[in-house]
Amino acid sequence: MFNPKTSYAKIAYDTILFFVSTGQIRKISEDKISADLKLNRACIVSIFNLDDNLLRSYGDINPKNNFLYDEIIENAIGAASKDKNFEPIKSSQLNQIKVCVDVLSVPHIADNLEELKPQKHGLFIRDTSGKSGFIMPNIKGVNTVEEQIGKLKHNIGISEEDNSKLDILFFKSTRYD
Repeated sequence: MFNPKTSYAKIAYDTILFFVSTGQIRKISEDKISADLKLNRACIVSIFNLDDNLLRSYGDINPKNNFLYDEIIENAIGAASKDKNFEPIKSSQLNQIKVCVDVLSVPHIADNLEELKPQKHGLFIRDTSGKSGFIMPNIKGVNTVEEQIGKLKHNIGISEEDNSKLDILFFKSTRYD
């Protein structure tokens, strides 16, 4: 069974366990939330199998809640149940998963792509039609910013060849497992 090393991963994992087992959401009262969890930050919650293969992840580069605590709870439930490409996590899988939480920095406009490092920076792109998406930093097999952009454009269906016509933002991520 997964033993989280950080409070963020413990919150996410406990949320998944409780939600998958009961179908309910359990939260602590606001006065018991620590200061670091009251920050207005975005996060991604990812679920891995015991061989460290990504099963699912959920979140956004912009926070939807006022507190990181609520963001972790919402994204943990999303990772366990809301990805339409996968079946929801089942009770029988709970002993076969690991969970991590990536807390994201505020996204900034990427003025100079040459200064970005794909192991350190995630990217968000949007085309003129409004199609958008993001890619996390440090993805296996993605070694250049051009590969990040190409993979991201492919994943979200952007065919625009000229990257100067895209809005490109970058962010950093700190992983907690």
